[in-house]
Amino acid sequence: MGKNIYDMLNEVEIDLSEYEREDFTDIEKRKIKNKFKKSIKKNNSIYKKGIIAASIALLIIGFSVTDFGNHVWANAGTYVNTVAYGIGNFLGIEKNLDEYKTVIEQPITKEGVTIKLNEVILDNNQLIVSTTLKSDEKLEDIFTRYFGSVYINGKSASDGAGGGSKQIDDHTIEEVMTYNLNGDFSGDLNIKLVFSDVMINGNTKKAKYVFNFKTNGDELAKDTKAILLNNTFTLENGQNITLEKYTSNNIGQRIYFSKGSKGTDYDMVLRGHDDLGNKVEFCMSSADANSGIFKLNNIDGNLNENAKTLTLTPYAVKFPKKSGKMSNDFKQVGEAFTIDLSK
Repeated sequence: MGKNIYDMLNEVEIDLSEYEREDFTDIEKRKIKNKFKKSIKKNNSIYKKGIIAASIALLIIGFSVTDFGNHVWANAGTYVNTVAYGIGNFLGIEKNLDEYKTVIEQPITKEGVTIKLNEVILDNNQLIVSTTLKSDEKLEDIFTRYFGSVYINGKSASDGAGGGSKQIDDHTIEEVMTYNLNGDFSGDLNIKLVFSDVMINGNTKKAKYVFNFKTNGDELAKDTKAILLNNTFTLENGQNITLEKYTSNNIGQRIYFSKGSKGTDYDMVLRGHDDLGNKVEFCMSSADANSGIFKLNNIDGNLNENAKTLTLTPYAVKFPKKSGKMSNDFKQVGEAFTIDLSK
């Protein structure tokens, strides 16, 4: 199932400094910024950044809050018809995720801002979190953000996060973030999710929003298929990248990799096709100095269930040292390889 332009643009982050201020109104800038991928850097983690230019006009033309569904709020932070987008819809996942979700539906209101924790899914070493932010103050600035920290069984467990948001109206944002966890977890988990330093219209609110809940990822882990890999390619700086494992479940497909030496100088992508002739692309969704993850790009649809093999070729481009503008000049850095999905 294809995505519309809004979902396509939600996969990357835009640098608005590349465009003249008078080109867009403040509300247009805010709508653009909130549609693009957010990135948090912690513990030297790095998350993919990109620049989209030609598509911006498409985003602005015909933008309407009705595209995001009806979302009704009652007084005092009480929600009616709570979530316009669940995790599955937000991420473009066609399969039913109900058996893997923990539905929480808990709002907390402080300083005129309500954050509601909607639902979560524990996907191996990643926690996918759906939240809704409602501000009494009209959201006039493009910089509206709120970052979370994850604690599991009393210990800090999050290395960083990446995701995206959709603006529902002038006061409301829905967001789905994927938090990378520093470990693999099983069984019933006591989780504390803390949001702090909420920024509304450029002003930081110091209130903390603390959510406590239990979740369990064993069912999704049981339904996750893993195929060991041993493919290595070398970047222009001599750094070896080893593809170690392919995983697939109802959330999506990932390829895990390690680095022969420390460094986060390159963006990478794996491009190719399945045995049915469908184009396939795995984008680098997260990485630190030692390892990272490629995630299947499902803009043009999810992986065909009848595919038996994937043939992929690695490409890379160096991150800019000074300018925030990303280059799209990816160059091949290794030979094509095949993953046998029938294993």
